[in-house]
Order: sequence, then structure tokens, then C-alpha cells
Amino acid sequence: MLDQKNKNIVIASDQEIAHLDEMLRNIDSDIAMGMSYVKRIQGITFNELKKRFGGLSGETLKKYMQQSYSSMRPIHFVAAYSWVTMVPPTSFYYGLKVKEQFRGMDDNAIKVLMCIGRLSSKQFNTILDMIETLLDNDSRQGFSIFKRNTQSKFYSKDKYDQLFPPSVLDLRAFAIDYYRSVAITIKRFRIENNITSYTMAKVLGLSKYQYSVLEDQNKTTPFSISIGARVRLGFNLNSHADFTSEMEQFTAFHQLRRYQHYRDILIVEAFRRLNPHQKNEVAQLVSHLSIKE
Repeated sequence: MLDQKNKNIVIASDQEIAHLDEMLRNIDSDIAMGMSYVKRIQGITFNELKKRFGGLSGETLKKYMQQSYSSMRPIHFVAAYSWVTMVPPTSFYYGLKVKEQFRGMDDNAIKVLMCIGRLSSKQFNTILDMIETLLDNDSRQGFSIFKRNTQSKFYSKDKYDQLFPPSVLDLRAFAIDYYRSVAITIKRFRIENNITSYTMAKVLGLSKYQYSVLEDQNKTTPFSISIGARVRLGFNLNSHADFTSEMEQFTAFHQLRRYQHYRDILIVEAFRRLNPHQKNEVAQLVSHLSIKE
């Protein structure tokens, strides 16, 4: 995203910002539904999930997961939750409408997308190999070419196994690292694209003071999850992943995003070539393999 200096940066108009306000009005409840959906698909119990976070009480976690909880869910928590579940953060913005993100994908395909991140590199490659055996010659050849071309655009897929989260993620330490990176990169983005602090604040739905805090790398102040969506949509960006590029303690979280995209596009292409029965069989296998002890 930050390499888009002076390219594709289109600042939202007042009318478009008003539309963003309306579109994101229920983002907290949508996020809660999305997190609960992933938890259910992956078969994670609340007690199992609670053990994955350090520095977060079970009571607070329960509130964050409840759609009726009216207070904000901090963006660093949603990011941490996405890492623990190995699901891209953007998937949670869709809530139960996640299928709108992947048009044409049926329930089995969506289930695989919500679980595929939890597989090791060996397991993932085995799934792809198995899918290829199910295809006819033309489809197999087409998918093989697609996979080869896709792999050439990404880092070594063997590195993926180094990017899983710690067994217990220290949420306080993660928040410090996360907001520090955001402060550095959001300021860099603003300066490189000649955008005023006033405009940044307006697009992100913040007061001038709140925005100054966001740019302060020495402060760790929780912000709403809406700023992630607003920075992407408000400036016509393809992604907001690079805002975590300056994380130092949890570098794996940032690096993971590229590999998640790699897996998603391969699975979407593979499932497009399967019949409903085959999709169901693969989905059951992925679900079984994704269960972690």
C-alpha cells in the first residue's frame, strides 16, 4: 500500500465519507459475527480461545465476541484474533456476509477458506495435490499452470510454517508493536502523498487530536476497527497490510498476510474446478486437518 505513492491515491469526497459513515455504522457487530463465524467453522471452544491470549480477561473476550456488545472492539484485538485463527483480518469485516468477498463460492469453499490458514505447508501442498488428482486432464493442466504462475509471484512457500502465532499471544505487547507500526507508516503515507493531517482525520473519522495520537509512536491508544476499512476505502487502496510493516516484535504477523493471499487465490481457483461432491470431500478433509491439539 505504501508503495502507491502518488499512484491510485484518490481522496474520498465529503459525500463518499458520509457513505463510509453509513456503511460502517454497524461494523462492530459485523466484526463480532465474523469472529464467531470463524470460531464455529474452526470448531474452537471459548475456553480454548481464551487460553490463546495473554493480557486479556475471559470476560472482556466474551464481550468482544457478543454482537450485542455496544462498545468498540479495538483494531489491534481484531488483528490479533485474525492471527490466532490464521484468517485474514479483512474477512472479519464482512461478518456473516463473507461469501460476498468471494463471489461464486459455495458454503464448502468458504469453510475451506476459513480453515486453510491453519494447515502446515506440507498439509496445504498435499491438499492441492489431491485436488489435482480429482480433475480431468484439461482442468488439471490449467490449474497446474495457474499454480506455477501464482507461486512465482510469492515468497518461498516453505517459510509459512514459521509464521504461526505463539501458543499464547501477549495482547499488550502486540498492541504496543501494532500501534507503533501504524504510527510510523500512517505518517509516512500522509507525507509521501502530501495529505494534510486534517484530511487524514476527516477520512478516518477522527478528531484532529485523535489523529495526532494515532501518529504518535510513543503512545499505545486503542482505536476502532473502522480505521482499517476507512483508510483503504477512503484513499482507494488495494490493501492496508503495509501499515503493519514496521512491527518489530511480531514481524511474522505482517509477513503472514502475503502467504494468506497466496493460499486464498489458489484455493478459490482450485474449487472453481471441482463438482459439489468433490468440494464437500475436500472441505471435510481440510476441516479435520485444521483441528489443532
